[in-house]
Amino acid sequence: MGKGCRAIRRVAALLLTTTLVICAALVPAAGPPARAAELPYRLEPAMTSAIGADQRGLVADGSLIVWQDSRDGTPDIFAYDLDDAREFRVAQTPGHRTQPAISGSLIVWVSGDEPGRRTIEGIDLTTRTTFTVTDQPADVADPAVSGNVVIWRERRDGAWDIVGKNLATGERFEVTRDPVNQAHPTISGAAIIWQAYVDGNWDLFRYDLGSQRVEQLTATPDDEVEPVVAGSRVLFRRLPARGGPPSLVLRDLGTGAEQVVVSDHMVMQGTIAGDVVVWEDWRTGLPDIYAYDIAHDQTFAVARSQQAYAPAVSTRAIAWFSRSNMSRSRVQALALVERLPTDPRDPPAVPSPENVYVQETRHFMSSGFKSYWQAHGGPALFGYPLTEEFTETNPATGQERIVQYFERVKMEYDPNAPEDARISLARLGADLTADRDFPAVPPTEDSAERRYFPETGHTIAYGFKEFWEKHGGLAIFGFPISEEFTENGRTVQYFERARFEFNPDATSEDDKVMLGLLGREALQRLGWLPRPPIDTTGLLE
Repeated sequence: MGKGCRAIRRVAALLLTTTLVICAALVPAAGPPARAAELPYRLEPAMTSAIGADQRGLVADGSLIVWQDSRDGTPDIFAYDLDDAREFRVAQTPGHRTQPAISGSLIVWVSGDEPGRRTIEGIDLTTRTTFTVTDQPADVADPAVSGNVVIWRERRDGAWDIVGKNLATGERFEVTRDPVNQAHPTISGAAIIWQAYVDGNWDLFRYDLGSQRVEQLTATPDDEVEPVVAGSRVLFRRLPARGGPPSLVLRDLGTGAEQVVVSDHMVMQGTIAGDVVVWEDWRTGLPDIYAYDIAHDQTFAVARSQQAYAPAVSTRAIAWFSRSNMSRSRVQALALVERLPTDPRDPPAVPSPENVYVQETRHFMSSGFKSYWQAHGGPALFGYPLTEEFTETNPATGQERIVQYFERVKMEYDPNAPEDARISLARLGADLTADRDFPAVPPTEDSAERRYFPETGHTIAYGFKEFWEKHGGLAIFGFPISEEFTENGRTVQYFERARFEFNPDATSEDDKVMLGLLGREALQRLGWLPRPPIDTTGLLE
């Protein structure tokens, strides 16, 4: 692989730091209206569990999806690992286990079926080591875990309090000691959040593990319930005191700013990971799964079977229970897969002359790249687009640039270049041959049939010279970096930005010289397009 190709970064994943960019910067003034922003990932089928019974408590983190299942008559904890496509019972010995929680490779749960005599236990899947969180049987429920800290609800003196334990030090600590009931504890990093019944309604409170201070987050006449904290955000449902559908609300723990995700119909069991919020949605009158991407401000349907409920989300997948009848169900999941610039796009609902959709390859061309493509020969010279426009970082300079791959070339936009040179072809010819040696040739006198370039020590001659001069010469293709030679049965010559190929069987003189498919080859080296099958004809006798 050439050095330049190795330097091109993949568009980062989610959760996903580099976004596809509409090339509005290529237009000198206001420019055309931009297309709707696209999510940085696509949803692909990831798993379907065995049929279970009384499934509940679905949670997820990374590649692991975990849930409670009574498929054998007794509730136990099951998991599915997306990395090795394996479903398994979490504990090696049978037991009555409910209410799982997960953080990384740690899974905790409530053990025991006798009220008032339950314990919280867990396992580290990396080492397969089991551990006990609560040594003495008690009335415990709703564990949550983040890193080495486990929190849970514990009934004391008739009321539910929040208690925690640091697994690394073995230290147990109190979060609350209050005669009012506390419910639904959740933890992320140093933030512990729960709901407490105060003055006739539920409000949210926060405990900071560092300062060991409690603060009240909400104080409205409405009920704020079912919080889920992730990083610097907490997601919860707000039930209006005056009645009506609940709101699903995001709150920034730093600023206190709130954002309503959805509010005009029944929503249940919201959850969050990274920039993705997921919930059980009843807009049709039956349960579906919907999601909201915070960074792109987009809501989208995940599962519209009208029998999908109680979702979970990680940075890798969205999972939910899918009911087959009143007592039987499965866990299903879709993977959040990095959306590559090569992924085909759907045609626009309303065609636009500024954002041209190319049906042949299912990609758009916009603004400056579209104009450059049209002005310099279009598909006959450059081929069709194989990607959308996107940004990549030049590893040598650290500067970002907008690029788009076509079948035969790669276009680049440099905002710092003179206006008439801001769009050019990338040096694909040089990049893809960086590990090859093309010996220079002795200088020769220029003639009508041949020209020598001292800059690279190579010549162009006859049909290739004519094609080079006719279609833009140095400004388009750069200097020759090889002589003519035979490659894969065809006469070719490499230039800084292209590869010329001679096709003696062409029916038209204009088609006897064409550009090689360097854009496609570069994407194949990146792994963004499949490589062509190897021709094994004649290898086996």
